[in-house]
Amino acid sequence: MTSMMACSGPMRRANARLRNENAALQDTVAALTLRQSELKAQLSAAADTADAPPNIALLPQVAAISLSGMSGLDPSPASNTPVLQLHLTAVDGRGRPIQLVGSLEAQVLRPVPDAAPQRVAATRLDPSQVQEAWRGGPLGTTWLIEVPLPQNVAHEPLLLHVQYDDLRTGRVFQFATAIRPDGSAPN
Repeated sequence: MTSMMACSGPMRRANARLRNENAALQDTVAALTLRQSELKAQLSAAADTADAPPNIALLPQVAAISLSGMSGLDPSPASNTPVLQLHLTAVDGRGRPIQLVGSLEAQVLRPVPDAAPQRVAATRLDPSQVQEAWRGGPLGTTWLIEVPLPQNVAHEPLLLHVQYDDLRTGRVFQFATAIRPDGSAPN
């Protein structure tokens, strides 16, 4: 027979305090990881340019890219082809929005049991197209990548792989995530 003990008030407060401290530490680690990424890019930029002014290492650099929650299927595509609209965000080492200067590639993959994922769609933007993909508004700054999808995958769970090649530093940023183009949560 096991006895069940309810948490007392002081124990609940201690657990809540520890959860809050853990969340704060995770936020600190994420911020320091971004800052470290930017500092590496700045150091590399300073080392690669011997004639550069001494302050070149202080220029903000891209530290991370990610997918915005505004992403999803275009609600009114120009044709009957479903279009996945990917809104990407970019931040510097302090978590501030920063301009992308480089190329972007997005691949949409279908998971295949016991095999490698199958590519169902892909789009690549060159640096001038990335410049045109910039969107700004009350919800923040994003870069819009539109990926036409085959009709049969618009409501399936899919995998998304995005790569950004930074023209300023030569660094490559990647991320992958599970998505459902229709906006529902992936399985």
